[in-house]
Amino acid sequence: MRRVKFQDLLRRSFIGYICIILVITLILIGGGVAVNFATVVVGGCRESSQTLAEHLNGQYRAYETGLRELSCLPEIRTALTEQTPASRTAANQRLYQFVNGQDFKAYFVLLDREGAVVCSNFNERNQESFADATQTGGMTGRLDKAPEEMLCFICDVPLTSEQMCSYSFCRSVQDENGAQLGYLFFNLRQEAFHKQFRTVSQEVLLTDRYDNIIYTTLDLEDDPDEKLPSGKYALGVNSDGIHEINGEHYYIAASTVTPQGLRLYTLTSLAFQIQTLWYGIFLFLFLLLILVVLVALLTRAFASQNARELGELTQAVEELDRSSQLYELSPQCSVESQQLYDQFRRITLHLRELIRCNNELQDRRRQMEIKQLEEQFNPHFVFNVMEMVRYQIPEDPEAASEMLMSFANLMRYSINYGHTKVSLETDVEYVNDYLLLQKVRYNNCLRYEFQIPDQLLECQVPKLLLQPVIENSIKHGYQQGRILEIVVKVQRIGDDLRFEVRDNGKGIEADRLAAIRESFTMELNSVYVKHIGLYNIQKVVELMYGPNYGLTVESTPGEGTVVTLTMPYEVEMESC
Repeated sequence: MRRVKFQDLLRRSFIGYICIILVITLILIGGGVAVNFATVVVGGCRESSQTLAEHLNGQYRAYETGLRELSCLPEIRTALTEQTPASRTAANQRLYQFVNGQDFKAYFVLLDREGAVVCSNFNERNQESFADATQTGGMTGRLDKAPEEMLCFICDVPLTSEQMCSYSFCRSVQDENGAQLGYLFFNLRQEAFHKQFRTVSQEVLLTDRYDNIIYTTLDLEDDPDEKLPSGKYALGVNSDGIHEINGEHYYIAASTVTPQGLRLYTLTSLAFQIQTLWYGIFLFLFLLLILVVLVALLTRAFASQNARELGELTQAVEELDRSSQLYELSPQCSVESQQLYDQFRRITLHLRELIRCNNELQDRRRQMEIKQLEEQFNPHFVFNVMEMVRYQIPEDPEAASEMLMSFANLMRYSINYGHTKVSLETDVEYVNDYLLLQKVRYNNCLRYEFQIPDQLLECQVPKLLLQPVIENSIKHGYQQGRILEIVVKVQRIGDDLRFEVRDNGKGIEADRLAAIRESFTMELNSVYVKHIGLYNIQKVVELMYGPNYGLTVESTPGEGTVVTLTMPYEVEMESC
């Protein structure tokens, strides 16, 4: 796979992130427009439609109930039968009281059986126009045929502009015996519709079931084809949605009100939203063009700056390869780059220290094994063993055989086990063979005992761990004419394994003991040579397991010495 330059990679990444931000921004803008349309346009239009519909239905029920109750009042019947000033005044008061209590104010007209006006709040001219109107005569004729019904109709009576009416309710007035006395009309004022419909921010169109306009706030253009008669407008909308009227788009909420099936349309113009959307698109494209130019310029500078910082970081790493001194990056570099370099430097120095310790560990182990081989298997040692075997053969052939077997085990242990850890049982067997030969050498003036629990024999220990300590006890603790007793005790304490080698030898003087302890912290070329075995064990354990492990030496002159070795408890190379 072909590798990409770091600058190109940065440039691509930067441009990719910018593109992602632009896409997210575009999605957010689109989501905002959709949410605004759903809440402001759709939700507002439907809420206004519902409010107006409830209001219209409420007013319909109010006028329906009022007509039914008023047509049965004695004051109304008396005004029609007596037609005196007092009776007319009483009827006027009741009718005024009713219409003034409604949200949709109305002009009332009370006609007698012959169609003459008995009382009304129209002016005199409009009273005459209403009484003489063909529409009024048609309604009274229908009421004669159905006196119990309430009739509703669009008011087309020619009235003056200040008292224009939009919709009318009428009902016949009868006496107790059902005889026709007259007719009561309520004509809803056009200004009442105007006042109520202007409470919402949308345009409103109210028609009857035959598309006759009752009231509208729309500025409807004349039908150029004259397909519809005057006063009609067929919107043709049966459900909520976006529709076009006279070349302009609206969101329309349609509903049916009153039992007569009046059609209420609430219209929200989308011209402003569409215009705002186009402005937003043009502005976004313009800003996008500017942003593309800026990104092209900034990515080059951004990539160059970061590549320069990477180059300086590379130079610092190369300098670390030549020297371990701390290298300070230039102030233009970021804090993260300096921290990355410092962390890399710490890891590098730590690895170097680990390598040094590992090399030192190998050297120590190699020196210890060489020393053991030189001291145990040098020609003088082999000569002494052979001489002892030669003298033992005629006197005690079985003892001579045991000596040869121990010597063979020592040779086999040295050859078969390289620079590895061994089980404690294996190392103890080697020490036992070594002590057996030493016991014969010192004419049975050496006694030894192992106090090791069986469950600890599988523990993993470094090879030749105990032999140098025991050798040190024999070499420096043996006194002519006295029996040297050595006890090797092993126990587990928590996660640690503790070895204790105790002898009853002549002990160590205080100054020599201090020198031995001090040697554990010294370099090899300055170590107290007589105790190189203890020093090697201390260094091997310390390098393998850390500074918390190693040897401690306690001694009392004339009483003996105790050497304690502490190391981690391990079984099959795994910490327990």
